[in-house]
Amino acid sequence: AIKIGDKEVDFNDKFRLILQTKLANPHYKPEMQAQTTLINFTVTKDGLEEQLLGEVVKAERPDLENTKAELTKQQNTFKITLKTLEDDLLHRLSSAGSNILSDVALVVNLETTKKTAAEIEIKVAEAKVTAVKIDEAREWYRPAATRASLLYFILNDLHKINMLYQFSLKAFSIVFQNAIKFAEESDNLNKRVGLLIDSITYLVFMYTSRGLFENDKLIFLCQMTIQ
Repeated sequence: AIKIGDKEVDFNDKFRLILQTKLANPHYKPEMQAQTTLINFTVTKDGLEEQLLGEVVKAERPDLENTKAELTKQQNTFKITLKTLEDDLLHRLSSAGSNILSDVALVVNLETTKKTAAEIEIKVAEAKVTAVKIDEAREWYRPAATRASLLYFILNDLHKINMLYQFSLKAFSIVFQNAIKFAEESDNLNKRVGLLIDSITYLVFMYTSRGLFENDKLIFLCQMTIQ
């Protein structure tokens, strides 16, 4: 039982209390933080930029995103395989007799583990080289993601002007995807990225300005221009 106020209440080990706040950056006393787990779901500028970079690359170069996803999956599989081999080897060693070399099965297992681990190391090294090349190719599209992330946080601050101005990330993502879809085509990558930035900026402005009072549109436009 636990004491709440002046009463003792039966306590179930499976009981969990989840508290939610709308505060963007809550601060609690150290003693309260020590007894709780604080989970922050707030979107950060860098985090959103990475998310939007993935979206734009997925639309422009789906082959890169697919390969990146496969590499991530492959790396996780390698880690699991190595952990399994390690656990199996430790189990066999702990179960072996005093004369390990006379245990033929153990010696064979050691050789197999060593060979498999070496093969995995080679594959991991190859995957790292491929990952670097993919990241270099993805970086070409970062300016578009950076611009989009900046625009979202400008939108996110509009509530400081008027509490009515609330824009969801989900709605913004739809505008972002439409901007990519309707951007002017170009075979030149630099020009294409520039066109993406223009399309994102234009559609975000058109989408947002429809929900703003006339007097606030100029403030929003200035924020977009200055930043």
